[in-house]
Amino acid sequence: MLLDIGEFPIELDLILDGYPGPWREIQSLRHRSGWLMVSEARMVMPFGTWRRQLCAGVTDHEEVLSPWLAGKLLTLPVTSMRDAEHMPPDALDEIMDALYWDFLGSSDLKNLRYLEEEADRQSDVLKGFEARCLALIEKIELRIRDHRRELRQGVDDVRRAEIQARLTRLSAMTDELTRALRQKADTIRAETDALENLVLSGLTDFGEVEHRFTVRWRARTLRTGRRVRFPLEQEEPYSAEAWRNRVQSGISTANTMEDLAAIRGLQQE
Repeated sequence: MLLDIGEFPIELDLILDGYPGPWREIQSLRHRSGWLMVSEARMVMPFGTWRRQLCAGVTDHEEVLSPWLAGKLLTLPVTSMRDAEHMPPDALDEIMDALYWDFLGSSDLKNLRYLEEEADRQSDVLKGFEARCLALIEKIELRIRDHRRELRQGVDDVRRAEIQARLTRLSAMTDELTRALRQKADTIRAETDALENLVLSGLTDFGEVEHRFTVRWRARTLRTGRRVRFPLEQEEPYSAEAWRNRVQSGISTANTMEDLAAIRGLQQE
């Protein structure tokens, strides 16, 4: 059943007997009550949109639930839904804030990892192009040496003119290949700067977080409840391939981990 809880907190009972997994995973919730806040964090980066469901949970005994255990509350059937008689504790917002900073940090690390992967791929592309160009240049230089050797051995005027024309064409081909290699490197370097600037600028972007609902819960057993499917979106595709479909890009191999730590640290302060 799809249930839109809305912005205002409500109270409900969670039926532990309806948990679909092993009992040991949720047995610590027995005889417990507390609060659950669910939000969705989003960050748009060059490689795609990164989404995460954030679940902040705390018991009435001020026990902070791990994000994993708080997420398990969403899998339980519910019953006795009613308006909340109390306001959620301030600790719930503090827990959610910490989860959001964790999301930002993991998004940054994922972007940097894809950046490194793209750097390796573009490096291989450039190396392959360079190897092909150098192989052609080497063959051309061999032909040039052969023609010059023939000239030194002595030839008639007709043959000399023919060899000179070939030497001119071969020399032009060498210059063209050298120029093409230089232009390829320049193009990759320019695209590298553009993509790296996008990623680094994302380190100062806080994305957005959307509050979905807040509930006060009580754990119950041996009762029948309604199973709720909470309306949260799934993560979108997120990969270096998404960037490559947008633009063929090059990546520098500069180390940006120090920038990540410095920028995020200053912003949090």
